[in-house]
Amino acid sequence: MAKIRNAKPKTSSGGYNRVFNNEVIGKLIQKVQSTVISNGNELEKIIQKEANTIDNLDEFLLPKSIASKTGAFLCPKNVIKSSKYKLKGHEPDLIVFEISKCNKNCYIIELKDGDNFDTKKSGGEYTNLEIFKNHLGSQIAFITNFFICSFNQSNKEMIVKGFKGTFTIDNVMTGRELCNLLGIDYEAIIETRKQDAEDNVAYFTDELVKIPLINYKIFAIKNNHIEENDFYDDELD
Repeated sequence: MAKIRNAKPKTSSGGYNRVFNNEVIGKLIQKVQSTVISNGNELEKIIQKEANTIDNLDEFLLPKSIASKTGAFLCPKNVIKSSKYKLKGHEPDLIVFEISKCNKNCYIIELKDGDNFDTKKSGGEYTNLEIFKNHLGSQIAFITNFFICSFNQSNKEMIVKGFKGTFTIDNVMTGRELCNLLGIDYEAIIETRKQDAEDNVAYFTDELVKIPLINYKIFAIKNNHIEENDFYDDELD
């Protein structure tokens, strides 16, 4: 999981500052939001590190290359985009190629940390995956299908519900299923991310209590009295 302490948010319009009328609190919350956004990329990096990762898709899909391989192989988005199989604006987060003596399967996957999206976004995800599946599937000798993977959700029916029924249960995948497909340890990834979450709690609370207004708010709760006006930013009014 991404760490708040490492976040480097882009310059903002000051929206969070205005919400709290306090610049220091605003900047801290902006770092939290930046971490939330980067979490998905962080998850992809963890999975790529553990899996058998393809670094050149064009070479991997040569008939002679495929004939010499068995197992599951992960192709990340940046490798897809640098290959002849790219389709601008439609490349998925990852592709998994599963090769055995009897079968060759291709899984086109969009990876999500969460499992609840609005109808418009869900529809867009489905359309992109379907377009890329048709594009790639027509060029390779693999049984090709597409999936939305909600890494932290173990109930496939809940994934279908979270995507507003846009995806059927046949096109959703849990994080554990993805890890099983790749032959990597799902629980180990979850534990690694939990450790980062503990660091996030520690960093967030440490930074929060450094802020004078927060300290006085805590004092007020304990003592039921405080004058706090001096701790807001008048220039944000």
